[in-house]
Parts: sequence; structure tokens; C-alpha cells
Amino acid sequence: MSKNLKIGLTGGIASGKTTVSDFFKKLGISVVDADVISHNITKPDGSAFEEIISSFGSDILDDSGLINRKKMRALIFDDPSKKETLEGIIHPKVRKEMFNLISESEDHYLIVSVPLLVETGMNQMTDRTLVVDCSEETQIERLIHRDKITTDEAKSILRNQVDRSSRLKAADDLIVNEKNVTLNELEKEVLRLHKHYSKL
Repeated sequence: MSKNLKIGLTGGIASGKTTVSDFFKKLGISVVDADVISHNITKPDGSAFEEIISSFGSDILDDSGLINRKKMRALIFDDPSKKETLEGIIHPKVRKEMFNLISESEDHYLIVSVPLLVETGMNQMTDRTLVVDCSEETQIERLIHRDKITTDEAKSILRNQVDRSSRLKAADDLIVNEKNVTLNELEKEVLRLHKHYSKL
């Protein structure tokens, strides 16, 4: 493992993790993002693509031969065993790729962004955990707006995530991103943490 400081970044869905990691990128900090890796390995030339198709069949492909993420989500949402199968294919590959990227990094510190950092126990491999937090009410509002879904669908997505208090318990650092927080204020908060991490 590399000598650099590894900051695990996590937060509930629609809490603003991507916005926060983008601000770190703007400061020149490397971000190893589990979502980006997961997206890449499930593309047709990715390491998980064939395995997913042989497990779930070609019905989950869209017209252009890509995995239809909406269909996939619906498929695993109501079926824990299918969810387990998919995670069994994707998680080890994402983890391996993350380890590679982290060990290649020469940076003083880097951000390791994992939506399910606490749930998957990946916070064991980071030095600190930074949680982006907001109320469930705010999450639901943002989800409805962002993904054009119903209130019930948004609540159902939240129920599938680790509860907020477990995530907060795991936090070494916290950024509160409620709807009254401006982007400017959020950026200042990231800058404050950046100075802190640079000294550690």
C-alpha cells in the first residue's frame, strides 16, 4: 500500500459527494472514485461485462449493446440474491482497480470516493473517513428532482442504504450539505479540509 494519506469520502445518495470530490479535484487532488471504476468495468470492453451478461442474460442490454442501468437497478432492487450476484462480480474488480490506483499515486493525500464505504467495510483501508451529510428530507427532494422519480421510489432507495447514524458514527470529518448551503460555502469547507489534510 502507498504511503499517502487515504481519505475515504462517502455519504448517502444525493448528499453531494460528487460536488465535494469535484472541489478536491479542482485543488489538484487525485480522486479514486468507485462509481467511475464500476461504470468503466461494466462497459462492453470492461472486465465485468461478459460475466454480467452470462449471469443476467442479454435482456439487460439496451439497443446500443450497453448495459441498461435502469433495467439492471430494477432487476436487483427487489431480489437480494440477484443483487448479491451482481455485487459479487463488480465489487472485487472495483476493489482491485482501486488498490492499483492508490498504490500508483505519488500524492501526499488522495480522496477515495466510495458510496458504500461503511457498508462494505472499505473504510478499513482508508486513514480517515469524510462523510457528506444532509437530512433524509433533503435527499428525497434532490432525488425526485435529479432522477425524476416519485417520493415512494426515493424513500425506497434510501431504505436500501445504511442508516444515516451508522455513517455519521464512522466519520472523522463531516461536511453538512443541506439545501441552504451554497456552493461557495461548500467549496470553503473543502478548502479548510484540504489545508488540514495537507498538514497531516
